[in-house]
Amino acid sequence: MGKGDKTSQTGMKVLILVAMVAGTLIGLMTAQTMGLQRQSANGGTLQGKMGEVMALVEDKYVDAVDPDSLSERLLAVMLSELDPHSTYLTAKAAEENVEMLRGSFEGVGLMLRHEGDTTFVGHVMAGGPSDGLGIMPGDKIMTIDGDSISGMPSDSVVARLRGPRGSRVALTVDRLGSRHAYSIRRGVVDRHSINCTTMLDDTTGYIALGSFTGTSHDEFRHALRTLRQRGMRRLVFDLRGNGGGSLQSAVGIAGELLPAGSLIVYTRGAHSMRHNVYAHPGGLFPKGEVIVLVDENSASASEVVSGALQDNDRALIVGRRTFGKGLVQTEYDLSDGSSVLLTTARYYTPSGRCIQRSYADGTDEYYREYINQLIDETYADSVVMHINDSTPYKTVGGRTVYGGGGIQPDVVLTYRKDSSFIYYNQLSSKGLLSRTAFAYVRRHAGEMLGRYADAEAFSRWNVPQSMIDELVAAGERDDIKRNPRSLAKQRKLICAMLKAYTGSFLYGDDAFYDACLPEDNDLDRALKLKNKI
Repeated sequence: MGKGDKTSQTGMKVLILVAMVAGTLIGLMTAQTMGLQRQSANGGTLQGKMGEVMALVEDKYVDAVDPDSLSERLLAVMLSELDPHSTYLTAKAAEENVEMLRGSFEGVGLMLRHEGDTTFVGHVMAGGPSDGLGIMPGDKIMTIDGDSISGMPSDSVVARLRGPRGSRVALTVDRLGSRHAYSIRRGVVDRHSINCTTMLDDTTGYIALGSFTGTSHDEFRHALRTLRQRGMRRLVFDLRGNGGGSLQSAVGIAGELLPAGSLIVYTRGAHSMRHNVYAHPGGLFPKGEVIVLVDENSASASEVVSGALQDNDRALIVGRRTFGKGLVQTEYDLSDGSSVLLTTARYYTPSGRCIQRSYADGTDEYYREYINQLIDETYADSVVMHINDSTPYKTVGGRTVYGGGGIQPDVVLTYRKDSSFIYYNQLSSKGLLSRTAFAYVRRHAGEMLGRYADAEAFSRWNVPQSMIDELVAAGERDDIKRNPRSLAKQRKLICAMLKAYTGSFLYGDDAFYDACLPEDNDLDRALKLKNKI
């Protein structure tokens, strides 16, 4: 988020890039090789042949097998052979996918933090079932309904806390050596997709969208109304790190920024005719300057929005080439509650560009090429275009744009390569900034919450020197040698991020963005640009 989040050391870069890929594409990397044909030589169907093989395995295989587990693995392998994004979801995963797209779930309203085999309360969600009960960030969870959770996997802890609205769960926590017991009545917890809505100056509004859920369009309309009431004439729309989600929400959001009748996106597949989607009348901000921030982890629905705004000459796209995920998945429910996400069409921007990167060389190469792109960009002293398709496409205004997968920004922001960032990046990539802030919160949550009533009041708090000393010591324990030059030159950034993480645990996203936006180098560079499209 801040200046210098990309290190110039080779090993550290690779670690960061791999983490970025895992965070964006979790659950998609199941590539194996299995040459399945729809029809065998004697005319048997795919379903019939698979049934024959399964029967042979169950009846003749040397060891006992679990047919349900085996069939699930076979389904995953088969779907991964089609494309990188068709996938099988277990019943549990299917339910979680529905919750993610819906934007709400039934539970206790606690964000958890797992360190090793220990589970802590990371943040108490404002307005949630646990708010106002006295539970604090930093509390170590000891028991759930009387059962110790020591050594319990994190997903099992989450499952124990989830449950139908109205039901109760008993929680025991440890706070600095003292035990506290709580009874929480579960309820519906809203998972907001907009992380930040604020005014950067008298006329520039800022909206950061973390994902596209079922509530994102309504949230975006509310954010636009709020900013317009505060005098917004220019919008910075931050889609960095947004891996996508609901196409319906993406279309709705794009429509708020486009004139009525503008083509937003179209889809087409072997078994589906071309389907055009247009902006409806009544958009809240169809005029006025718009800048969209994107990066390598902006994917799918994020690319639909940025592609639509770019091809309609409505926004200046700023940042780095997006991921390139332009395959449309349709979810088909199976009889046991599981489901299949099957690719049924491709997205195309209004100019006709296919958003999807090529996967002709297989899934492994698909992700390897993405990582290589990131490495090239972090090393390059000049802009790396990565134009894989030289076919020119034209925007509404006649500008030339290129396909080949992903959205190429109008203005590309290269990574910072100042060597003084190396030490900061080492601390950040090891998670030590967040860990140090959380350790401070564990010791001082009660005191901080008593002194600062909300995120606005917390903005007055300054990071103490003792916290920086603790960060340096944590780095040394992790074989990161103290760097006095970097500490001096990047002190402002280090303090900003320590404050941002501390604020996020105590007060949520508002405190995080309030602290870190002033040190966001990409945002700073974007604000100096003028949308002359």
